[in-house]
Amino acid sequence: MRLYKKALQLRQWFSNRKIRTKIMLVYLPLLLLPLLIVGYTANTIYSSAIISKSTQSFTQNSALTISRIDGMLRNTASAANMLALNLNRVLEEGRKSGQNELGRYNAINTQLSLALLVFPDVDSIVFIDAGGKVYGTHPELEHRSLSIQSQDAYRSVMKTNGVNFWLPMQRREYLTTDPDAALLTLGKKIINIQTGDSLGLLFLLIREEQLSEVLQKLNAEPSGRYFISDGQGKVISASDPQLLLTVIPEDEIRSWVSSTPQGASTRMIEGERSLLAASSFPELGWKLVSITPLQALTNGLEQLQWTLLAVAALCSLFALLGAGFLSKIIARPIVELARSMKGFQEGHLDVQLEVKSRDELGYFVLGFNQMRRRIKELLRNVMQEQKKKREVELALIQAQIKPHFLYNTLDVIYALSQMNRTREVQYTTKALADFYRAALSQGREVITLEEEIRIVRDYLAIQHVRYRDVFTYEIEISPECYQVPILKLTIQPLVENAIYHGLKEKEGGGHLHIRCDLNGDVIQIDVEDNGKGMPADQAERLLYPAAAPSPPAAGKGSSYGLRNVNDRIRLFFGPAYGLQIQSQPDSGTTVRISLPQAWNPVTEGNEPFDQADGRG
Repeated sequence: MRLYKKALQLRQWFSNRKIRTKIMLVYLPLLLLPLLIVGYTANTIYSSAIISKSTQSFTQNSALTISRIDGMLRNTASAANMLALNLNRVLEEGRKSGQNELGRYNAINTQLSLALLVFPDVDSIVFIDAGGKVYGTHPELEHRSLSIQSQDAYRSVMKTNGVNFWLPMQRREYLTTDPDAALLTLGKKIINIQTGDSLGLLFLLIREEQLSEVLQKLNAEPSGRYFISDGQGKVISASDPQLLLTVIPEDEIRSWVSSTPQGASTRMIEGERSLLAASSFPELGWKLVSITPLQALTNGLEQLQWTLLAVAALCSLFALLGAGFLSKIIARPIVELARSMKGFQEGHLDVQLEVKSRDELGYFVLGFNQMRRRIKELLRNVMQEQKKKREVELALIQAQIKPHFLYNTLDVIYALSQMNRTREVQYTTKALADFYRAALSQGREVITLEEEIRIVRDYLAIQHVRYRDVFTYEIEISPECYQVPILKLTIQPLVENAIYHGLKEKEGGGHLHIRCDLNGDVIQIDVEDNGKGMPADQAERLLYPAAAPSPPAAGKGSSYGLRNVNDRIRLFFGPAYGLQIQSQPDSGTTVRISLPQAWNPVTEGNEPFDQADGRG
């Protein structure tokens, strides 16, 4: 009975703890046990698994690398053998036909160049005939090999009886186009097949970069070092250029490489435990060596993965038992809260959670409900303020454009009256009245393209009275475009800009062309003139915001009228629409208006609009 009471008291004490305390008390043992098991298991099998997998991988890759390099060496030897036969034939034919020196030079160089095409592993070829004449696949090779008879390489090959003789990897001033490049050279004495006399010496060159390129493909681990050494421990090719043609710096590595034909071992190298592996080349006595820090080799340990999987399964079992116990106390309210939060993120602001407790979760739910109500109220206020701001901006821009046209038109009427052109004053005044009657549009900001074109025609009629000899105009509108919605006074400022800044400054009569076409779901309206034009960089600056800093290039800044039209379109229809300007000096300017064919005022955040009559 006493134990039962103690158990009840302990349970009550646990229920009154904070959530963090409850989680720690239940899951702490479940976390410690897997960590101990994983640590012990990983420490036991880590080294053996890493060495086994890495050695196997190196063995497979090194076999491919050695095979590729051996193939390059065999191809070079095949090229030497082929050239020995071809040079015998070419020299004999030249001797019989009494070939001159130029013909002999061309025939031999042709054979050398053909060998490079057939055997791309060979970088370059040099042939020195019995008379000391040098033939090479590159003029620089011939120039640098003129005194080769005094070199050890020449004398060494000269002592052979026609077999292929490999010279060591080296940098030199002769038999090369670049003294800084390391070269592997195959020498061959060319012997007359019929008489046994020496015809000369042949040298085939392989650049070290071709070998190191193969090593780069082998170097799958960035922290590892890969190189090829000869029997004396000298590095003849390496993925690290600084090791090239140097003796292996570490005495322990050099000793191990010299005494180990093939295999792998773990050694302490530069204070770090590393995997040392080597494979032998079958012909030249070279060895391919790999030095890789064990710390870098952490993948591909299948045995460790299976062990960790078993440990994870065991831990999951304990976690499930603990979760079942905690679900009634913590998990279920958290799941409900998470589900409600997900709906809240998706935009469902009407979610209301029920407060069932007074612990941390209860206060959290209460705060969530208050936050939801506040956010919903703030969003409603923001939408209303944005809508009012949008309306004010459109009205302000429109108010700035309308007086601009009125002032210019009154200037026209004034100029006509000074010239006593009474009928034209009457005609212009009537056109102005018709223009403003159409432009006012009973207070509507959005009208149809048909109404906008009517405004443009009235405006052109006014301007043509004064500038009759300055320009002609043409308007082409596709029938499907007439009922497209457009902001009032969109085209007229562009026409005005074309007349005053393009056609008026052109020598001789100009032409203004207005056309509208449907391009997919976009209406394109072009206002094109053949007037003065402007440079491309100046045309780009015409639409710069008024507050933007002036670009460093010289020239005019932004255009007030064009910028206002562009801002109105973008504010009303969205940033995907607006103006585009193309211009060339003395060739004219084209301003393109892009508008949506199907415009939904509800989704755009504007008042409903009837496309049939343009009424808001």
